[in-house]
Amino acid sequence: MRADAGAPELGSVPGRADGLHRHPEVCLSAEGTNKWSLFHVSREIWAIYKFSAPTLARPGRGAPDEPHPPNSMTSTPELAGYLASAKAVALEAGRMIREAHEARERGVESAALSHGNVKDNQTFAGERQVDLVTATDKACEDHIIGTLRERYPTHVFIGEESAATADGPLVLDGAPTWIIDPLDGTTNFVHGYPLVTVSIGLAVGGELVMGVIYNPILDELAAATRGGGATLNGRPVRVGTARAVGSALICNNFGASRAAGVNALNTNRLLALLEDGVRGLRNSGSAAQNMMHVACGRLDAYYEEGFGGPWDVAAGKVIVEEAGGVCRMVTGEEFELRAGKGEVLCGNRDVVADIARVLKTVPRL
Repeated sequence: MRADAGAPELGSVPGRADGLHRHPEVCLSAEGTNKWSLFHVSREIWAIYKFSAPTLARPGRGAPDEPHPPNSMTSTPELAGYLASAKAVALEAGRMIREAHEARERGVESAALSHGNVKDNQTFAGERQVDLVTATDKACEDHIIGTLRERYPTHVFIGEESAATADGPLVLDGAPTWIIDPLDGTTNFVHGYPLVTVSIGLAVGGELVMGVIYNPILDELAAATRGGGATLNGRPVRVGTARAVGSALICNNFGASRAAGVNALNTNRLLALLEDGVRGLRNSGSAAQNMMHVACGRLDAYYEEGFGGPWDVAAGKVIVEEAGGVCRMVTGEEFELRAGKGEVLCGNRDVVADIARVLKTVPRL
């Protein structure tokens, strides 16, 4: 496999520097015709910590719970180039989201800020399916995929706004495959709630090898490559140290379905955790944001059944695992990246096992 020649101009969004200046570890420059270099600037990274500071990797924190053996892509210049491209385009898409968010706060309503196509489909009695698709979603996806496709014309692209959903495992062949959510947390976005992210994952040879998640409102960028560790704004991070439900801060999302059986399962699981003495429960509305927070040790675990598709968790899976965590299905089975709606439970190995123990006690209706 070769790096495709011809780096694109990543400045097609006006004001590209706004964002890059806050992330000096992301600096791309052309070198010849077929590679870019990633420069690391030695200075304190500017960051906004709206939540508690992330858990920083440091001596004595221990090795990852479940290290992954390196594949042929690990730590190669080619993978470093992919990571640099993903970071740069995530910052650019993030600027588009941030501008729309700020315009909304100023009371400037536009197509990008409206509720877009709101489909209220009565799929069966008792269920109200709400699908919010904003103009910003589509504009960001077009920019991300268009920029990366120009750079890597032989690669495959799966995006939330352009992919057809299906059931079953997501089949990844040997071609490098980008799995993209241009705006995770759409409902948050249309309400002005700041937990929204750009999520970009990459699979090579059928294995997820790279992830980038960027929250443009908080200006926080998490990134990881397989075997290379996880960072937040350039600083190494690790998952939290809680080992059981009683000491864990756990996040869960409910998703869009309001079917009676789904409502009962969701609430019964929360009740089971409460009765087991969980320290705290949260609900955020963004799978990628939750996985970023798990990787940083801000949340001890996150679980959800029924998120929208593989683009919600592809990047986060790499970041969580490279921060020392594990990803499982909700009741502890081996994780499977699915083509359609999926499920995940992530955190350090011990807390994931204890949460799965509790969730298994709740019967599916």
